[in-house]
Amino acid sequence: MTINKSVSINATSQTTDGQAIAYFSANVSDSGTSSNMTIQNQDLYEANKLQVRKDKTDFDNAVYEVEDAQTSTTTAG
Repeated sequence: MTINKSVSINATSQTTDGQAIAYFSANVSDSGTSSNMTIQNQDLYEANKLQVRKDKTDFDNAVYEVEDAQTSTTTAG
């Protein structure tokens, strides 16, 4: 029997008043990682590029943590 694990991670970059600028999603599985960013509002993105890019970096770091935890579990088990 083969058991595959996967973890889905989602986040939203938003303005201070809660307007969605971009969505981030990732799926970390035993067979690899897929990650995506979708810009929800191009005008807000242009006005808030630095914040969205920071949020993307933070999101990527969260994905890396999940990858590292899954890798250590796979190698240990």
